[in-house]
Amino acid sequence: MKDKEYYIIVASICFFSGFINIITLTYFGYPISHYSGTFTSVAKYIYDIRFYKKLVELIIMIFCFMGGSILSSIVGSNFQEINIKRYGKIIVVFGCIVLISYFLDKTDKLFLFFLTLTMGFQNGMSIRFKGSLIRSTHMTGNLTDLGSYIGKVLKGEKNKIENIFLSALEIGQYILGGVVALILLVFFKSYILLLYGILYISCGLYMSSRK
Repeated sequence: MKDKEYYIIVASICFFSGFINIITLTYFGYPISHYSGTFTSVAKYIYDIRFYKKLVELIIMIFCFMGGSILSSIVGSNFQEINIKRYGKIIVVFGCIVLISYFLDKTDKLFLFFLTLTMGFQNGMSIRFKGSLIRSTHMTGNLTDLGSYIGKVLKGEKNKIENIFLSALEIGQYILGGVVALILLVFFKSYILLLYGILYISCGLYMSSRK
């Protein structure tokens, strides 16, 4: 695969992470792309057991995210090009389920758990580019990578300049996905999942057709 194709894939999956995170925050009040804060909430609800229902929901989300990562590992192989094709096919399936969900109850917690699984799968995809393991939903790790690469360049490792660009791209696309989702929620709220499903399927088809 060419570098341009890798950049398109990385930019797309980070965009979708930021996008869907805004959707779940809007419909369910939960972020699903990162879990440091979730574990903090788990501790809080264990302490104050009156909110046991929220505790149960968070625990299910944690296992769904982990389940997505397990699925990603199961379908993966030792060859990255094969992995990207396989991941793309799974993303197409996920996108089709999102489209079906558009016609159902969008506030059903089962839909939240499904979207959480998709994020776990996406973050667990074994895609390496420029020596970096791409984590499309976990911006804390990308922020750490960005700082680390800047430090290495300042030390004189000029070959890490492109890694700075890559980490910045991941973070920027995540933010852009959130901004676009917020704009669409204002003007096209009724169709936002339909648009997301179509775009997600398109991303999956692009990935699965790479050579």
